[in-house]
Amino acid sequence: MQEEPTRDRIKRAAMQLFVAHGVDAVSMRDIADAAGLKAPSLYAHFKSREALLSEMFQAGYADYGQRLAAAAAMPGPFLDRLGGMVRLICRLHAEDEVLFNFLLLTQHVSLRDIPASGDGNPVDVLCRAVAEGMLHGEIPQRDPALIAAALMGMIIQAATFRLYGRLDRGLAALQNDLVRLAGRIVS
Repeated sequence: MQEEPTRDRIKRAAMQLFVAHGVDAVSMRDIADAAGLKAPSLYAHFKSREALLSEMFQAGYADYGQRLAAAAAMPGPFLDRLGGMVRLICRLHAEDEVLFNFLLLTQHVSLRDIPASGDGNPVDVLCRAVAEGMLHGEIPQRDPALIAAALMGMIIQAATFRLYGRLDRGLAALQNDLVRLAGRIVS
């Protein structure tokens, strides 16, 4: 079995620490220790904690955006595509809850560095999908950004409740309920 590349090992260790303790509570020394490195070796890979945080957030967020864009582009009625997007988000939570929680917990610091449009931005993908559903008369005409915000809020709050122990099941176990709620939000 091949050893995980050092940069990936650093990012995974940092992500776990950021989720467990919060970004502000984690030092570069903590990250180096968790990754099995000396602090100077860590700086050879990342010039600062902020640079590491930014790279990790941008990569994870862009991957989610691209995957969501693929789900949004599937053929079929809007409500089916919306259900597919919600189910994808639930699967992403189940596939890597640490990554999902990292993105959730660091979004307020990191979102300002993300371009407001494009397939690398899940919010923009959802806004466009909602606007298209309205344009084609599949859902009532309203403010697409507000409807997308309500959809994202429903999912993000469920993930937040899970993170803090208010929900005992992950999003994958709740996906059918979340799809039904999403349908109510847009109708």
